[in-house]
Amino acid sequence: MTKLWSALLTAAALLSGCAAPPAAPPATSAPAVGAVQWHYVRSTSYEARQPGLGISHRHESKVGWVDVYVYGMKRSNWAAGIGDPEFDEHFRAAVDEVRLAGARGVYANVEVGPVSDELIEGQAFRRVSFRVLHAASQKTYDSFTYLTGRNGRLLKYRMSFAAPAPANLDAIAREFIERNLRSGPDTPRAAHPLLSI
Repeated sequence: MTKLWSALLTAAALLSGCAAPPAAPPATSAPAVGAVQWHYVRSTSYEARQPGLGISHRHESKVGWVDVYVYGMKRSNWAAGIGDPEFDEHFRAAVDEVRLAGARGVYANVEVGPVSDELIEGQAFRRVSFRVLHAASQKTYDSFTYLTGRNGRLLKYRMSFAAPAPANLDAIAREFIERNLRSGPDTPRAAHPLLSI
């Protein structure tokens, strides 16, 4: 179990999405649901660094950015939703990855919010919120992680919004996930760079 926990923390650190935030200025007014324009930016493969870490797809908008991670941790049989026997441990590692980024100085402060289970497009997710102070920019961000098992792999959405964030963040996050699930999170959006969400 200790080896698994160590491997999960290593993988979590690589998948943390702790890269510097995009330079786009934050929008602080609450946009109407369905009005946020998300732009596909790039895809990054982590397999060469560590097999099992899969790929991520970055999307940005005026209100924030989303990294969609699809990976298996060297498994291809993760149970759908949140019921896999190793899911709880991996979710804890996903929370600890943000704390670890704080301990390493990426964040000057990390506040972890409540954990909840949610159903989006018929898919069960576990969700946690964070408020972090980015050490380099001294800007505060509200961040969310949504994690689930899907098609034998793990699917994680890491969403970050500059504070003060729009009041309807939950609706914006849910709508992004709904549309992404419908269009297929495995597929990069290079051919369709503008998603109206």
